[in-house]
Amino acid sequence: MMCRVGSVVAPFCVYLADIWQFLPQLIVGILAFIIGVLTLWLPETLGEPLTSTMEEAEALGRKKNPEEDKKDPEEGMEMNLNQSN
Repeated sequence: MMCRVGSVVAPFCVYLADIWQFLPQLIVGILAFIIGVLTLWLPETLGEPLTSTMEEAEALGRKKNPEEDKKDPEEGMEMNLNQSN
């Protein structure tokens, strides 16, 4: 959603050059830097299975208990048999 907002606002950012020539580049640079810093707080997902439930997605950034590693990985997988082709 934010990508769409950015694509709508970006053409109007050019008009900020009337205020100061370097203002559009400064705004884009500052936002890129802030976004880069914010990505450092994302949880690491390398080698992790994709989440299939909301509970798994919420627990993604939490620290694991040693007992959770013993859990069967197929335990949370379910098939939807109610679909008709």
